[in-house]
Amino acid sequence: TELSLILQQCGFTLADDNSTNRPAIEITGEAFSEFAMRKGNLQSCRARIEIKARDVASGKIIFVDRQTSVAVDIAEHIASKTALQNGAGELAERLLPKLAP
Repeated sequence: TELSLILQQCGFTLADDNSTNRPAIEITGEAFSEFAMRKGNLQSCRARIEIKARDVASGKIIFVDRQTSVAVDIAEHIASKTALQNGAGELAERLLPKLAP
């Protein structure tokens, strides 16, 4: 979600499995987050995101990268989602220059 939001805010047109238009660039990957530790009422979670961007027409791989991040919150679920959000933001900083013409 975070990566899609950033790309959309930068002017990219997004497509998914339900879209009628075929994308020029396909971004795929995996992400997960899990509980790391608790200190008092604060909980930390770690997340790892791995992505690959591919030019659909040529099949050429444009970008491959990964990012690990950590977040802390009083709610484990929020810490987990925030760690994913932070990691996606860091990946976007490296991805966007590769997508620009």
